[in-house]
Amino acid sequence: MASKQKCILVCAGDFVPVDLEKESGDLLIAVDGGLKYLEQMGILPDHILGDFDSLEERYMRIIKAYERERRESVTRLPVRKDDTDSHAAVKLGLSRGYKRFYIYGGLGGRLDMTLANIQTLRFIKDHGGKGYLLGDRQMVMVLRDETIHFHESFTGQFSIFAMDERVEGVTIEGMKYELKDGILESSYPLGVSNEKEAGKRATITVGKGTALVVSSWK
Repeated sequence: MASKQKCILVCAGDFVPVDLEKESGDLLIAVDGGLKYLEQMGILPDHILGDFDSLEERYMRIIKAYERERRESVTRLPVRKDDTDSHAAVKLGLSRGYKRFYIYGGLGGRLDMTLANIQTLRFIKDHGGKGYLLGDRQMVMVLRDETIHFHESFTGQFSIFAMDERVEGVTIEGMKYELKDGILESSYPLGVSNEKEAGKRATITVGKGTALVVSSWK
């Protein structure tokens, strides 16, 4: 059942309040400081995970209440660890059968943490899932040997970068700069800053390899 639903992570990076569109069967995880954002929106998470090393006392009281009432809904991580909190949360979701991950609060703030979250997107892809980093009018995802379609109503900026040393069979249609069966290399940002206009259908194909897609809109 979980594979048909989604795992929603709310992390501690830059966050703009949004409608999280949580449906029955979804798993909502407050990842460490992301608990602050959910509390501000009046939303209770299904699970709280983190090392909690920098949370104020008011949020620690929420965590302790969870531990008293439903201990299995809290995962305390050590401060010294290999996984980032968001990576550990993804592992938790995967262990419960989730394959779609919507990650909020994973962009902005510290650049190293943003890069770590991008690597986590690849980890999700490596484990048969799909992950989306969602920010203020922007989305980041990983493509591998697949085609995605943009709705006609979408208008905004689009960039694609090679995550492997070489990505082949890249085709971009319906955008300002099109490409047919092209090659992207990790050392050259050929796919940066494309545009899509409203009313046009657009498709992006990655024939062989792993690529990072960044789209933004007004």
